[in-house]
Amino acid sequence: MLLWLLQSLWGSLHSRFFIYGAAASILLTYIVLAIVTQNGPLHTTRRKLKHLRKLSVSVSNMGDQYDPKFNLSSESKADGPPRIKALYLHPIKSCGYIEVDRALLLKTGFMYDRCFAFAAGDLNGEDYDVTAKWRFISQRTKPMMSQIKTEIWLPHQTSDPHDALVRCGGCVVMTFDNPDVPSWTDRIETFFQTWSRSAAPQLSFIVPLDVSTIELEGFQTKPKTFGIHHRDAKGIDMGGIPSVAASLPKLKKFLKIPKDQGISLFRCTSETVVRTDRNLAPLEYIGSPALHGYTDQQPIHLNSLSSVQAVSALLPSENQPLNALRFRANIWIENSPAYEEETWKRYRILPRSNSTQPRAIVAPRFSVVCRTSRCTMPNVNPKTGIFDTDNPLPEKKKGKPQPSTTLVQYRTVETGNKAALGYLGMHCVPEDTSLNEAEDLGGGLFVEVGDEIEVLERGTHLYGSTGDDY
Repeated sequence: MLLWLLQSLWGSLHSRFFIYGAAASILLTYIVLAIVTQNGPLHTTRRKLKHLRKLSVSVSNMGDQYDPKFNLSSESKADGPPRIKALYLHPIKSCGYIEVDRALLLKTGFMYDRCFAFAAGDLNGEDYDVTAKWRFISQRTKPMMSQIKTEIWLPHQTSDPHDALVRCGGCVVMTFDNPDVPSWTDRIETFFQTWSRSAAPQLSFIVPLDVSTIELEGFQTKPKTFGIHHRDAKGIDMGGIPSVAASLPKLKKFLKIPKDQGISLFRCTSETVVRTDRNLAPLEYIGSPALHGYTDQQPIHLNSLSSVQAVSALLPSENQPLNALRFRANIWIENSPAYEEETWKRYRILPRSNSTQPRAIVAPRFSVVCRTSRCTMPNVNPKTGIFDTDNPLPEKKKGKPQPSTTLVQYRTVETGNKAALGYLGMHCVPEDTSLNEAEDLGGGLFVEVGDEIEVLERGTHLYGSTGDDY
């Protein structure tokens, strides 16, 4: 009897020790995981954004872009005026895009669009080579730039005015895959962020929007010069900001930039914007010479879903459907026959009567200056960062680049730009009249998804026909 009682007591204690041990192990594991995730690079970045609000849309307006209802042929007639389908900003030239429901129009284009650019060049030790000018980099040679995600975070009414990022007017957050072999802590944080065992660990860093308020010892705000295509551009070198400086070596490795070259991020300011020098709009309409920062040529780029679907139908089947976002337009329109936008010379955007957010009740007016001559960038798949081709012929090892091969064949509709790989989309310039009216009324000259477009003047376009001097 006594033996039986001792055996029962031992079994009970053994079970309790097992349960307590298991519970302690689970609790310890939870604590370790919490420490790892709370102190990982992504979570550390997010904590710094607690006084800001992300600029974005809850649901993409381009989620149904492949729907046949947008396929209005050039011979068809639309039922009603063209409408704005979607709006996009590209804060960092050639990097990831941001979709918005409304955008503030300025003389230089939409606020926050292409206000940063990466440039690379030869190093002299760890500094600039003073004998060589740096040049911007883009998806043309670094297609993985398409995989650098960008976000804009802005202050709101209840933001803490003493917060450093609030004082800077907000920030841009850049995120990219970690090019190094991930540690076990990186993998744990990534899993709890994505709930995917195959997701690659990522790095992120913060770039303040307003460089004039940055209080950093030794930070130089004197603009530096770098090249964008045929012109000199200037910008504030943000490479001296600690968050940027710490991330540039990893970003350089991610983009496979040679070791003997440096890379930095430049910020466009009101002092570094320049006049457009090609395809100039008439001053009688725009009022004063057009200005832009880091866009290739003009402040605003407009494109049509019908036009993209028309091109998509011409592609080899393996390259269909064609993602419109390859063309990086600011304004996407619907309810307009394919290529009809190429007949527009001037238009205005009519504010919606049911708009729920403050805006000046002024119709923004635009002069359309030329077609957009395409380069190789639309060949970059925005989901993979890889140049797309069609299926090669049996005797060939590589396929032809797409969609540029199709654009050259079917969309070389003029001869203005000999280097063009076809044409799709239109370059536009805001007119001063509407900008001045909005300034007088207050509220800001906004463009919103759902606004209708009224075409004011039609005509023909030829790239370069307007001259390069006002």
